Amino acid sequence: MKCFRLAMISMLLVLGLAASAFAAKGDKEVDFSLGFATAPYGSYDTGWGLNFGGGYEFLDSFTPSIAGDTLQLRGDVGYHSWSASQDGFDVSASRVPVTVSCRYYFPIKQVKNLRVFGQAGLEVSFDEVEASTPAVFFGGTLVVPSQKVSASETKVGVTPGVGVEYLLNKQIFVGAEMKEHIISDAYFTMQGSVGFRF
Repeated sequence: MKCFRLAMISMLLVLGLAASAFAAKGDKEVDFSLGFATAPYGSYDTGWGLNFGGGYEFLDSFTPSIAGDTLQLRGDVGYHSWSASQDGFDVSASRVPVTVSCRYYFPIKQVKNLRVFGQAGLEVSFDEVEASTPAVFFGGTLVVPSQKVSASETKVGVTPGVGVEYLLNKQIFVGAEMKEHIISDAYFTMQGSVGFRF
């Protein structure tokens, strides 16, 4: 629950940064994505994840030989959750990654309104793990009650990724991306997104 609250606070921070970027010149975008995340620990099930982000394209025609390519500076806030049960123990984990990254976009000439991107970023991850131990009975008498133990940790890593965006019109786009989160207890995410350009 702490991680979810932190995700909401971080999302408001990204919104504030995005709003200040909108005052400048250049194409801006805000997007929301939903997808899955591989487990950071071998015993967890594959989890789900969501992400909210925004970006500002600050450099057009980055490569003279590729028309329409751009660089985008962006911020993202995510929330990922995993759980598992083993030998009577219930374990759940959540992670709130806050990422600042740079994306390089280039259009695909053969498909109108489609562009692909590669990105790299710095991730600060706020992790929380909670485990529930089973109650122990002996002869029908409760010997050890069920207990909950939790721990939280902050980690830093890098996040390379690739993806595509398809413009439905001048303002709305859909997309998909894959990111490798190279961090302690590394994981991989795949997400589909919808967004708005300004």
